[in-house]
Amino acid sequence: MLQEILTHTPLWVWFILLFLVSRGMKASKDRVMSFKSMVILPVFMLLWSLQGIYQHFGLQAAVIVCWSTGCLLGLGLILVFGNKQAMSLLPDGQLHLRGSWKPMILLLTMFSIKYVENVIVAMNPALKTEIGFVSTTCLIYGLMNGLFLANLLRVIYLTSIKNAPTPPQTV
Repeated sequence: MLQEILTHTPLWVWFILLFLVSRGMKASKDRVMSFKSMVILPVFMLLWSLQGIYQHFGLQAAVIVCWSTGCLLGLGLILVFGNKQAMSLLPDGQLHLRGSWKPMILLLTMFSIKYVENVIVAMNPALKTEIGFVSTTCLIYGLMNGLFLANLLRVIYLTSIKNAPTPPQTV
């Protein structure tokens, strides 16, 4: 059965996995990135997640509520437990990121969740209408997206501080 699942997986899925692993490997080392480069992955993961939700479940109120709840939970987790020193703004506007294996874990977790969810739905399409499966899946997707979006919001915050006008000095 596993061999059948793997052989029926489209080739482009493995290219996405390679892309995510390469991004995770890069994230394991200290690096300097531009704002544009920092935006690519969270936006990709958000769109990939939303595409899957829309494709399998549509835009039902329960889907949106569960995804949004998960997203807020993920954002909250990073606000409370996130490492604020993992990212800093350099004088030239670039971002310095400390190396960590956490992004690799997050990327592979998101890939695995999406892969397993697609296999389950392909094997049992009736689950698309089962409220427990739909709400759990959307909650998990939202949670993962919240974790990615938290880092994006941190980047936006750091760059907005740099670009903020300085108040006039009084003498």
